[in-house]
Amino acid sequence: MKVEYNKIVRDKIPEIIRDSGRTCEYKILGESEVREALQEKLLEKAQIFLKRPSEDELSDIYELLDAIVESFDFEPLHIDYLKIQNKENKGTYSEKVFLISVDDGQ
Repeated sequence: MKVEYNKIVRDKIPEIIRDSGRTCEYKILGESEVREALQEKLLEKAQIFLKRPSEDELSDIYELLDAIVESFDFEPLHIDYLKIQNKENKGTYSEKVFLISVDDGQ
C-alpha cells in the first residue's frame, strides 16, 4: 500500500525506509521550497506538541528551528542577541502572566 506524505523529513529517513525493506520516492528541495516546507513542518510539530507535550517532540522543534535559521541565512548570534534584548525589554514567561484585555480608554 502506498502512503502519500508530501512533507520534509529528516535526512536519513529514506535510508531508514530502504533498510526496512520498503521503497520510497523523494526529491531534494531547492532553497525557495525548503523554507516553506520547514515552516509547514514547524507548524505540524507544534500541533503535535500541543496535543502531546514531550521532550522528543520538543527536540524535533529545536532541530527545525536550527534548519530554519540556516535556510534563511540568519545569524545565530544575532538571534541570541535579540533574545536577550526581548528578555530585557519585555521580560520572560517565567512569571506566567496571562493578558486578558487592554482598554485603550476610548
